[in-house]
Amino acid sequence: MSQTQVNEKRSFMDRYLAWFIKWMPDSFVICLSLTVLVAILVLVFTDTPVWSNDLEEVSLVSAWAGSFWDLLAFTMQMTVLLATGHAVASSPPANRVLTWIAGLPSTRGQMIALGATVATLLGFIHWGLGMMGGIVMGKELLAQARRKNIKIHAPILVATIFMAFLPSSGGMSGAAVLYSATPGYLRDLVPEAYEEVTPYSLPLTSTVLRIDYILLLVICMIIVVVLAIAMHPKNPEKMKQIEDQLLDEIDAGQQVVRVKRETPAQRANASRIIMYLFGTLGLLYSLFILGSQGVEALDLNSFNFLFLSLGILLCANYGPEYYAGLIKDGISGTFGFILQFPFYAGIFGLISATGFGEIISQAFTTISTAETWPVIAFLYSGLLNIAVPSGGSKFVIEAPYIIPTTSDLGADMGLILQAYQLGDGLTNLLIPFFALPYLANFRLKFSEVVGYTVPVVGLLLVLICGYLFGMSVLL
Repeated sequence: MSQTQVNEKRSFMDRYLAWFIKWMPDSFVICLSLTVLVAILVLVFTDTPVWSNDLEEVSLVSAWAGSFWDLLAFTMQMTVLLATGHAVASSPPANRVLTWIAGLPSTRGQMIALGATVATLLGFIHWGLGMMGGIVMGKELLAQARRKNIKIHAPILVATIFMAFLPSSGGMSGAAVLYSATPGYLRDLVPEAYEEVTPYSLPLTSTVLRIDYILLLVICMIIVVVLAIAMHPKNPEKMKQIEDQLLDEIDAGQQVVRVKRETPAQRANASRIIMYLFGTLGLLYSLFILGSQGVEALDLNSFNFLFLSLGILLCANYGPEYYAGLIKDGISGTFGFILQFPFYAGIFGLISATGFGEIISQAFTTISTAETWPVIAFLYSGLLNIAVPSGGSKFVIEAPYIIPTTSDLGADMGLILQAYQLGDGLTNLLIPFFALPYLANFRLKFSEVVGYTVPVVGLLLVLICGYLFGMSVLL
């Protein structure tokens, strides 16, 4: 590739990023705009009045306000999900393990494959853990490359780790599958006429822990690694390596954490005994439940309790105050949940209480069959994800008509939930929303990374559509 072609490619990506920044408003603005849009659609397609003085009559305002606080428990669950995953990934023991693993590879290809594998495995278990663990691993791999004089293009390594966000979004901690595994939650999200035909709970073994689905994700990540290695610049002069300042910061971050225990208050704040007590009891109980009931026992609450206990145990040597600090850092990124989820609950009310959800469901039923519905749900979910890049809040909007459509068509509910999460995961690789933590930690521009994700996304799009259609025929 000539220098002119390289400049044209970068120029295109720069224009793409500039367009995105210019036209894509803040997520809260999108949330409010969607509320207005759904309200207008309800007015057009139903006979629901805007306001009614009769408390028994459903109006736009009563449907919206009546459901506004219905997701408070779910909001708290999602906040805890992100915060506990961040604490586990940021704990000193986890950092030491990741640092040791990063020192194992001795070639560029091994580093790319290792970074993708670690980020994928951690992300499939917990997307917050995968994000933080992938960032820690990526930093250490780039530092090791400098120390060992291994030429590696930093944007490609970061893009590879970022693309592990596909199995992270589609993994065990996805809001849709954990929500579905929690008894009674799905029935609370559908119109009353569909409550009886909606599963009371759908365990993870029926969605993301199926062999066919796991095999798909493995194939996807193999493609990611192969293409990342193939796209690597052949000319070492074109490779962007880690900067000296970032290397110094990585080395400084590996220093031993020291906790003061001089005064009675400091000793209490850094108490090991209380941390080991609660961490051990909590983890043993979680393992007991898993051992006796299997992974079908994993729902939002049990999943969060497991990671809360694990984080406490990993930080036991540093005390409650240190662990609370990690949780605080994790919570700082959850303000969007707290602010926006009530508004999405209001949108859910507009769709469900007015009968609009049944109209959408009938429309999807008309244009779909049991075989084509998973592909349509996948593409639709991916497009909507660009406007609402949050799997949890978006599921609240989609569930009132996606689940009834699945029931009407007789499609496999587990496959539809796979399609939902895959749609989210794939388009997450094209927008800056979830890339921001990676870009900030590696000091890269979005244009430097997205150029390597676009061709991969195109190939995976075809593969996933083929998988969903093939499985729908077999099932």
